[in-house]
Amino acid sequence: MTTEIEQDETASPEFSTWQELDEAVRKNGGVLRVAMWALRDISGYQRLKVRVLEYIQSELANVGLAQLPPELPGDQNRYVVLYKAGSHAAAVIDAVRTGTSTEAAEAALRRLNTSDAAHSGNKDKAKLAELADKVDELEDLLEGFRSILGDAR
Repeated sequence: MTTEIEQDETASPEFSTWQELDEAVRKNGGVLRVAMWALRDISGYQRLKVRVLEYIQSELANVGLAQLPPELPGDQNRYVVLYKAGSHAAAVIDAVRTGTSTEAAEAALRRLNTSDAAHSGNKDKAKLAELADKVDELEDLLEGFRSILGDAR
């Protein structure tokens, strides 16, 4: 079973160098989904043959990137997920691949759960702040009505 999704070529970013690709992965939280045709184009090749795939894998490793799936597909319309080797994502992926439980994987999962909880807490705080603003607006309107009604008496 493959996890890649076929899409048209316009959905993947393009890069002119491996360093540019690495920078894009860094800017995207250490994880980026890229079409194989984009990796082929960086390499300067026309087709994704076995030696080209080996070259791409080597260049990815040279800039500190790993990928899912573990073996690069030979179809230019397939996508791979690139991630920084040694990152929290890498720790979780390695744990799933090998079936081992490491401290790095535990820390990465805890960080993921904590960030989800913090994000949820931030949403709640934003809603409370919005409600407080609405209450202030209603109090201002009520005060305005009171002054109008007081003037009318």
